[in-house]
Amino acid sequence: MDRREIEYVIVIAQEKTLSKAADRLFVSQPALSRFLLKLEDELGLPLFERRKRQLIPTYAGELYLATARSILQLQQKLEKELDALKEVDHGKLSVGITPGRGHTILPMILPDFRKQFPDYELRIFEEDVDTLERMLSDGTIEIAFFTMSEKSRFTQKRFCCELISQEEIVLCAPKNGHYELLSKNEPGRKYPWIDLKYLENDCFLTLKKKMRLGQLASEILESHAISPRIAELSTIDTVLSLVAQEYGVAFASSFRIEKHETADKISFFSFGEHPEVWDFVAAYKQDYLVSQPARFLINLVGALY
Repeated sequence: MDRREIEYVIVIAQEKTLSKAADRLFVSQPALSRFLLKLEDELGLPLFERRKRQLIPTYAGELYLATARSILQLQQKLEKELDALKEVDHGKLSVGITPGRGHTILPMILPDFRKQFPDYELRIFEEDVDTLERMLSDGTIEIAFFTMSEKSRFTQKRFCCELISQEEIVLCAPKNGHYELLSKNEPGRKYPWIDLKYLENDCFLTLKKKMRLGQLASEILESHAISPRIAELSTIDTVLSLVAQEYGVAFASSFRIEKHETADKISFFSFGEHPEVWDFVAAYKQDYLVSQPARFLINLVGALY
């Protein structure tokens, strides 16, 4: 069962007539007919039967087609793996990341990637999570770095999601002494614990609803049954800068939060009955072959945590 034979039988099954299949395969109809008769003679079973001028696979034909498609997929996978080996030094890699995360991570990893793969073309896309997921699905990017709930990581089936880090969502408030007096130390919590109901009259600075952190902020406020004033912004850096200026309070990921440029003017708090956490992952399609440069990039990101 060679590749030519497999492709011929699959196309015949798809087109349902020898004439259409021959046109698509760029061979003559008599030649294709002889091929099919010879193959069926060798197998000792008919692969197709005629029904209303159409060729319909027999049971033997269905078995043949199922195996043929599996072989074709394996051949294509092997070709991709061999191509990936050829492109270790020269190739392209398209990567997506959310803007807030990119601001922190990219300057820390891209120089090392270029040093290791100087002739590799790396294309970077900074988008919100929904856009990154669409870009992964349509093949615009090969790998995306973003956050998701632990439940989503295990229940979604579209992508392979490698866990890089689990992060706590913390409340960020101005370091003016007021919020510290409202908080208390709780066993098992990294940060002082505060009851969000004390903050119902504060202004909450959130990211836009299309962003994962903006969506999560809405869910947290709703689950705590409070309806404070809301100011929506586009970047976490703007949010944290405004918190530092005592304009409001906000939710943020604990990832490197204490190293942010405004951290000396902000206090960080845990909240809720249980820590609010999310997963930071490297996501790619289930059938994506992770090349050596792609694996190196994922490992660089993982080393930051």
